[in-house]
Amino acid sequence: MTKQLNMNQTGQQPKVSVTQMALILVLGLMAPMLDTTMTNIGLNTILKDLDATVNTIQWVTTAYVLALGLAVPLAGWLVNQMSGRLLTELSLIIFLIGSVMSGLADSLTFLLIGRIIQGAAAGIIVPLVTTLGIRAAGGQGLGQLMSVVGLPIVFAPILGPTIGGALIKFLNWHWLFYINIPLVLVALILDVVFLPAFEPTAGQRKPFDFMGFLLLVGLFSGLVIGVTNFSTDDVFGKFSVLLPVFIGLDCLLGYVVYAFEQPTRALVPLKLFHTPNFSASTALLFLSGLLVNGAMFALPLFLQNIRGLSVIDTGLYLIALGAGMLVTRTQAGKLTDQYGAKWVVIISLLFAAITTVPFAYFDKGTPTWLILIMLFLMGLSRSGITIPVMSDSYSGIDHGLIAEATVATRMAQNIGGSVATAVLAAVIASYEGNNLATTAMLHTAYFHTFMWISIGTLVGVLPAFFLSSKSQEAA
Repeated sequence: MTKQLNMNQTGQQPKVSVTQMALILVLGLMAPMLDTTMTNIGLNTILKDLDATVNTIQWVTTAYVLALGLAVPLAGWLVNQMSGRLLTELSLIIFLIGSVMSGLADSLTFLLIGRIIQGAAAGIIVPLVTTLGIRAAGGQGLGQLMSVVGLPIVFAPILGPTIGGALIKFLNWHWLFYINIPLVLVALILDVVFLPAFEPTAGQRKPFDFMGFLLLVGLFSGLVIGVTNFSTDDVFGKFSVLLPVFIGLDCLLGYVVYAFEQPTRALVPLKLFHTPNFSASTALLFLSGLLVNGAMFALPLFLQNIRGLSVIDTGLYLIALGAGMLVTRTQAGKLTDQYGAKWVVIISLLFAAITTVPFAYFDKGTPTWLILIMLFLMGLSRSGITIPVMSDSYSGIDHGLIAEATVATRMAQNIGGSVATAVLAAVIASYEGNNLATTAMLHTAYFHTFMWISIGTLVGVLPAFFLSSKSQEAA
């Protein structure tokens, strides 16, 4: 990977190497990533304390996801209009304000306002970290860069449930949000002291695309609200499900037509998809929601409902998953830079599908050591999917389209994660039934859940064949 930042790309003489800069940016990303997993752990406690219902408390998560998704297209435009460092600092400050508001909340309404503010800021921070990292690296060593940028994806699922469970047990749920304060303050100080300005690339400033933004907002909102309503009671034919889904699909078609007619104004230009590996990467990032978000949704439920573990013990079990991801994280980046993403991803997808199947057959009597080994093996495969796919999505992309490419990939990832979680929630609910679930019903529910995850992972092999390969390029 490039060892020193390019002054032309960052706007001033660099103070740190690309790797050090990526680590500083990633620190700012840790708070939003941890916040999501910690909040999910505390939903049941928040529900009881605020006297809310299951249907209303789910909006604590949904409002955050919606705000995050709607801010992603805005981030792609803002990074081409102002200093990247200043935009990072403003986003962190806004996230800090949302965290404080959420922590102080004594009503569901006040909490939702805080979560919306947090989500909007996270929607800027998440794609911004990738965009600035790619710009600094100059398109070189993307595999190793993504292995650094992907660190929060490794640690958040491990640390989030464990830290969140400990905060609720020894303090209260308000500290799920107060814990963000020191993380954000440290990230802000490091940004101010060490990061270059990241001035906009010359010629990239353009008027904001309001029409494209509204269509993307409709697309994301419609699909997320539709699948959220679907997951509530597992009925797809309801008006509350079909209406937002059809609005989302209509907005997608409308955006394609609009972007074709206005190629220079569109927030996400269609010419990005002329590159086969970018189209394949976007499809895989959508499907990765089933492997990443889906697995992290199902595994804690399995460990608590089938194995009878506490929240803290569940987090400790998941350390094995994170350990596997850490082992292959660096190697996945190096192999991608050396051989391309194609075969790294295909092999990892096959291995991920194989290591998921055993969880469909595990039960309360399964030895702990066997579950931990399978979690570790499952973790080995995940770095071989996310890191190569993310890096390949930028391979061959024009330097001036990095921000737009980030918008497209992040939206695909967010929508895919939301759809996967909703579908798996519906699968579990359909087999558990409306009454108190028996042991047999729970086993059936999780059997089908993990089989869905495994089959969905295998589907990803098809677009993976269109990813780049260095052997093909050499030929």
